[in-house]
Amino acid sequence: MTRSIGSAVGRLMGVFDRRDEVEAAITALTAAGFDRSRIELFDGPDDAGAFDASGRRRGLRGRLFRIIEFSWADQAPDFAWYEAAVRESRVVLSVRARGQREVRSAADIVEANGGHFVNHFGWFETQELARWRGTEPDLPGFLRR
Repeated sequence: MTRSIGSAVGRLMGVFDRRDEVEAAITALTAAGFDRSRIELFDGPDDAGAFDASGRRRGLRGRLFRIIEFSWADQAPDFAWYEAAVRESRVVLSVRARGQREVRSAADIVEANGGHFVNHFGWFETQELARWRGTEPDLPGFLRR
């Protein structure tokens, strides 16, 4: 069974199209004081399931959890985008960021190193910090912003 991301609350996530860009972002994040244990990568087909955008992988309880998150934290559509990105050979980087200063710092570093579709997930809102760049994944229309 693949790992599960569970809740995204407190995470900043971004998509990278190239592996060298994500490595540069990790180097820059750690140089800026982000502990490596707060940085997580999702890369490859096994990791795509970690997002479990529909909650299907975890059964009825997982679906209910995703429904609650969708209405509470507005992240269900984003999980589908991140899952699709990983399935399409992109890398998703997650950074646990605390407070707006850290969120802004992490977002600036991720974007400066090639990251896009950068979002920070809070308890009651999702901050869209950088939009998707390039060819969008093949997702249903209701998941588009």
